[in-house]
Amino acid sequence: MKYRKYLLFLLFVAASLLLIRPVTAEAAGGATMLPDESVLVNYEDESVEITVGENTKIFYSDSATAINWEVAPVVDGKAIFDFSWIKPSTTARIYIKGDKDSLVTARYIEAQEQLSIQFVGDLSAADVVDIDAWKQAYKAYDCFSNDTGYLLFFIKKAGAGTAFFSLDRIEWRKGETGKWRSFEELNFAEMNARGATLQFRVKAVNDEDTKDKKSGSRYSSVAKLNLQKISAAPVISINSAAMTLGIRNGMEYSLNQKDWFLVPVYVRTATGNQVSVPVSDFDILPSTNIRVTAISVPMVMQVTANTRIDKKLVEANPDRYICRRDDGGNITGVCVYVRMAASANKAASRMVEVILPFAKGKPDMKHDISVSYQQSKTGMSGVVLVNNTLSTEPVDYQYAIVENPYDMTPEELSSVKWSTLKAEKTVKVGSSKALPEHYLIFRTATAGRDELPSEFEIYPYPIRYDKVSFAAISTTSLYPGGEITAVTGNNAIYGEITYTWERSDVLTGAYTKITSGTGYEASKYTIQEGDIGYYIRVTISNVSSAGETAQATSKSTGKIAKDPTKQ
Repeated sequence: MKYRKYLLFLLFVAASLLLIRPVTAEAAGGATMLPDESVLVNYEDESVEITVGENTKIFYSDSATAINWEVAPVVDGKAIFDFSWIKPSTTARIYIKGDKDSLVTARYIEAQEQLSIQFVGDLSAADVVDIDAWKQAYKAYDCFSNDTGYLLFFIKKAGAGTAFFSLDRIEWRKGETGKWRSFEELNFAEMNARGATLQFRVKAVNDEDTKDKKSGSRYSSVAKLNLQKISAAPVISINSAAMTLGIRNGMEYSLNQKDWFLVPVYVRTATGNQVSVPVSDFDILPSTNIRVTAISVPMVMQVTANTRIDKKLVEANPDRYICRRDDGGNITGVCVYVRMAASANKAASRMVEVILPFAKGKPDMKHDISVSYQQSKTGMSGVVLVNNTLSTEPVDYQYAIVENPYDMTPEELSSVKWSTLKAEKTVKVGSSKALPEHYLIFRTATAGRDELPSEFEIYPYPIRYDKVSFAAISTTSLYPGGEITAVTGNNAIYGEITYTWERSDVLTGAYTKITSGTGYEASKYTIQEGDIGYYIRVTISNVSSAGETAQATSKSTGKIAKDPTKQ
């Protein structure tokens, strides 16, 4: 009976021990090992923590067959030992056992991942794949923009490198001794204002924070970045006479400091001129194969080519422009902001504020300008322009010859070449420049750097050499009965030609129209007795195919005299 009670007591004790002791692996002969879940790697502190169970000592080594094992003391049921002595560049295996659980438990210490970093000024111009993924990753970080540039991270493990988009796992510090901070604390605008040396790494992940409690990871290697000081703002010139700003390839400009307009990057190669236009979030000017050195003011101000730049324009578009005002609140100019655009590896420069002055003068071409054609017997010669304003009250003009002024874009206006036509001056434009089917345009020139030239006026008729612009005469004699022949240029004259014969008794005096006689309305006129004592000339005119009236007057004959053979 006593033996049975003793056996029941032993069974009760054994059952109780099974209830309070974790299940452990047991080998033949009763040896057990620490369960996997009792071993946690803390990668932040570089230590291993073991829940010891019934063990009073924990042994560990990097060799399963080690003769001498390190001992980790047990405190409050836990044993902790450091593993910072393990090289981070290689994956290592740590072997652990207890004085009770004497079978060996193994745990891998993963090698650290290799982090690299790339700075790009313009994310869209970066020479990497997954641009959209980078844009998405940076949506949560307002302190990064095309103004400051971006950081691209890449991680490599076991020889394979991939983009690392988990920016929330990145931490940084300044220099070798700075405090490690989370990525969201990085004020990049502050950093690249003056330049800085920064270090980055991927945060460690502890086993405790993983789903299976054994898949943590070490800190990545440290990636270093020498962030260059942001470059100075460009120097921008205003050419008031040409109505252009000195904005060139590689720059961008803005009216509100938010929306930027890029001038494509110009690249010169051995085979010619090429333009590299990066894909961009911002509006891009049309591609061009020439070096851009200046841009027209209408293009910068986002108006049509022939818009008057004045206070009324600004007041009509209050949300478009930032203005300079005087102490009384009056608008004195329009602000334009210019900077060197970001590239794949360089942030945008500081920006400069340029004040555009308003246009003041207005053209009055019909009153001030005369246009005529000059030809020779052999063909077209050119166009003659006269500025009729007086030097006492001068209005200087500029003129240009363009193909289609009625549908000109601001970009085309940028390339127009203007020439000066000063008050009381005459300019002849040769036919090599005054091309057929082109148009003359005129605008008042700037009086100084404090104003822009006016909008332009269009001479309403295209340049066509189908008009009478040359007249000459030849005579058989200067006696009654003699024949005078009118000659005009040999261009294809359009429509009906009109001949008006005139005479005057003073060579340089007033001439009156001849209204009778043989040929007085034709190209040949026969001298009459009543013409004796007079000088005779002819005016030849027609209306061009465009509707422009033209005429030319010949030189005068000598004085008509009596035929001495008939006296």
